[in-house]
Amino acid sequence: MLKKVISVLLVVSMLFSNVEYCFTDEEVTNIFNGIHELEYKDSINVEIQITLESQIKDYELFILNDSTIISNIEYQLELKDELIEEITPEWYEHRYLWFGFGVVSILIPIWLIGKVK
Repeated sequence: MLKKVISVLLVVSMLFSNVEYCFTDEEVTNIFNGIHELEYKDSINVEIQITLESQIKDYELFILNDSTIISNIEYQLELKDELIEEITPEWYEHRYLWFGFGVVSILIPIWLIGKVK
């Protein structure tokens, strides 16, 4: 792109210039080398832009994956909280309370049998 712009400017300046100017061989070589150097730098910049764009796409995919993982973890935490609420025993499901009921249910009939005789 830059090569085309420079070559068009050179051609236009040569065509519409009132003063004739002849380039020396050294100037022509310098211009030619400058054009090739700029073409090389431009091709490197295009490659850098392509790699940076691919890195940006990769990072966007990483962000999408991370947000998906975070939402899944939040959902798992909600499910864990619901499970904990379902598992926690009510007051009547306490094991010491049932143990006490068992002891009382055995002691009262034994005590009543002892009082009957």
